[in-house]
Amino acid sequence: MAKNFEYSRAASPEEIAEYLSLLSAGLKRGEVSLESGERTLRLAPAQEIKLELKVTQKPHKGRIEIEIGWKRHLVVKASELRVEVGAHRRRAPSTTAPLDRSPGAGH
Repeated sequence: MAKNFEYSRAASPEEIAEYLSLLSAGLKRGEVSLESGERTLRLAPAQEIKLELKVTQKPHKGRIEIEIGWKRHLVVKASELRVEVGAHRRRAPSTTAPLDRSPGAGH
């Protein structure tokens, strides 16, 4: 289920730097929690994260856009996987393999 969280405000460079420092600490810890009013969103970033930066400089203004993203990969122990064909039931070999449950995976 997709959840969105948007936040915008004007602040001093020091305040923005503090937000970015807290975000950085959460990424290092493996958990980011965002709260604003009644809204709360907790994220558990993957081990591999994609960073995109877009910088625009114009004569009287500048902009830095930061996008941080990841895909979730569920790790399932094959010993937990059961495959049934007709009346025959077999267990998969005991190994650990990533299972990509993202939309379009395996198609």
